Amino acid sequence: MLINKKNLGFFSKTIMIANLIAIGALLLCYSASFINPKSFWAIAFLGLGYLPILLINIGFVGYWILRKAKYSLFSLVAILLGWNLMTKHVAFNSVVENKPDSALRVMTYNVHMLQPLEKTDVPAKDQFVDIIQEANPDVLCVQEFSSTIRGKKKFTETVQKKNNFENFYFAPSEQNDYSAYGQAIFSKYPIINSGLIKKNEYGINRVIYVDIVKNLDTIRVYNVHLRSFGLQSEDKEFIQNPSSTGNEEQKTKQVGRKLKWAFEQRSNQAESLAEHMQETHYPKIVMGDFNDTPMSYSVNLIGKNMKNAFQEKGNGWGVTHFEMLPILQIDYIFADKRFSVSNYQVLKKKLSDHYPVFADLSLQQIN
Repeated sequence: MLINKKNLGFFSKTIMIANLIAIGALLLCYSASFINPKSFWAIAFLGLGYLPILLINIGFVGYWILRKAKYSLFSLVAILLGWNLMTKHVAFNSVVENKPDSALRVMTYNVHMLQPLEKTDVPAKDQFVDIIQEANPDVLCVQEFSSTIRGKKKFTETVQKKNNFENFYFAPSEQNDYSAYGQAIFSKYPIINSGLIKKNEYGINRVIYVDIVKNLDTIRVYNVHLRSFGLQSEDKEFIQNPSSTGNEEQKTKQVGRKLKWAFEQRSNQAESLAEHMQETHYPKIVMGDFNDTPMSYSVNLIGKNMKNAFQEKGNGWGVTHFEMLPILQIDYIFADKRFSVSNYQVLKKKLSDHYPVFADLSLQQIN
């Protein structure tokens, strides 16, 4: 037996009990990736706690190496069991600066209604155009995009002209006679088909798609914006500082209900998208704001049997959202296995509460 109680004093026994609890919590975190929150929603909350639970287990590995090395195997084995999930959070790949000639550069960006987080002298729309020009994507998926829809100053057309996009598809979720907001896909290649997945859409949180033609290949591109938690400023303040409100129990229940509901809604949307993806034989690219972590059921369902661009070519901890907790990766680029991934970048631009993300993808020969 690996644990010999006679070799452990009272303090070490206490540490071992805490270590076993941490291992159990880590294993439960893994289960959040495949247990549907509609069946057991509490597991989804543990998925959010993956990073601190992982770090605690790493700490136990270090502790036992210094005290009794053989006991470090407990947490070490638990960490290795979730290796594939861990590499969706943190990756150590070499950075590629140049885009291969044959590659398709795709980019996703939640632009926060083009309302900058901080006041600047440069208008948000000008900043957005500059960021897109710097990245120079061939296909751009934008969430929370706004534009006038009448007159000569349509921002959709400005983005198209200044970045040499041949086509775009703008799908407003709300509009009046003069302006609209929703999702948009811009492409330097012809768009031959476009549409919206109406099943389980929820206002601005929905999925649109286009079919583009590059050379002789037709590629399906999905722009994803899954249901957000719907947290208000006071909810975010409570999460960051639970003792600030003076009514912790009531606020905990209120925030918990919002989180539970959002987990379930994202599950429904992910299932609708997965069904829709089965209806086409075209190579697929799925990207956007998933509003969930790499440990979540919805992200893993959508990314099943696809390449995760961050996992393939990302570097460091994959932070794409920084407003409330600057440790979250909630924006993703998934590619059909017929693509190779040669580059992945997160641009640290703080126009929105999300960072823009791009990847270079090359479609292999289709037989």
